[in-house]
Amino acid sequence: MPFEKHGRRIDEWSRKIHDMLDEMSNRIFFEFRPHEGWQPRINVYASRSTYVICIELAGLEPDALRVECRDETTIRLSGQRGRPLRDGLELPCSVEALEIDEGPFSREISLPEPVDAQAAEVSYDRGYLWVILPRLERE
Repeated sequence: MPFEKHGRRIDEWSRKIHDMLDEMSNRIFFEFRPHEGWQPRINVYASRSTYVICIELAGLEPDALRVECRDETTIRLSGQRGRPLRDGLELPCSVEALEIDEGPFSREISLPEPVDAQAAEVSYDRGYLWVILPRLERE
């Protein structure tokens, strides 16, 4: 047989591959995403008097969010969303799909016209953060 002279080498490689697979099966691979963060999805609505920003942030703890007006036309959102794990989930477990963003996030939203940041209203309802910003009166 042509592989007989390489039989010992193949056995060594087979053992090494088997050892690597055993090691991999004992690890939990949760860090699939880049560490620079993610951006939540948004909708921005404009009426004659306000801008309404809807930010999709399901599963967020309120103290893990920061909303700031950088200037009269720029809103910055940042925060941290934890890993969604159900209480009682038997661990260790394998991951079959991993699509929900987690970890640090930030998003900067530029508006076409100035807003009154001091009069902003913020609320959180059913996984959506709502930011209502009155437009500044034009001179």
